[in-house]
Amino acid sequence: MPRLFIGIGLPDIYRQSLSPLIEDVSGLTDASVNWSKLSSWHLTLKFLGETDEAHIPAIRHALAAVDFTAFTMRAGGAGAFPDAGRPKVLWLGLTEGREQCAALARSIEDALAAIGVPREKKPFRPHLTLGRVRKPGPGDWKTLLDHAAATNWPAFPVNEFILWQSVLDPAGAIHTPLVRYPLG
Repeated sequence: MPRLFIGIGLPDIYRQSLSPLIEDVSGLTDASVNWSKLSSWHLTLKFLGETDEAHIPAIRHALAAVDFTAFTMRAGGAGAFPDAGRPKVLWLGLTEGREQCAALARSIEDALAAIGVPREKKPFRPHLTLGRVRKPGPGDWKTLLDHAAATNWPAFPVNEFILWQSVLDPAGAIHTPLVRYPLG
């Protein structure tokens, strides 16, 4: 069964800026962190997980019916889930497009719930994952997050969302776009 999610792809300038940022901050911790890969960095709107092939046509049809206006997005600020004291996920927030991302995620939830896809239990919090802490260790998490937050990210237009397939690999997940859905 394919592993699927719905998300927003990021422009090249974001991917090009991620590598130096990770280089700068990775030395601030002895924890084992799986940093996001440049080639697959994205903003997840909904994770579907392992999906029965027979349900994919209905999912594709439901997503095609999502009517949403294009908007501008810009990363800014940084944080950690569940918190900076014991981080499991390091992330960038949004300074532009936060409300629009949340509304788009709700529209996608509504469209998929109508065909029986379960709704997310946790509230949607738009973010760009920088890395996942796999093995805790000492680290200057505040400095790391402050440095990530200080990066000047440009605004970019969001004019589509994508249904992606994710294949797990020892070197990290490989994401392949399956269908692109343009925004009005």
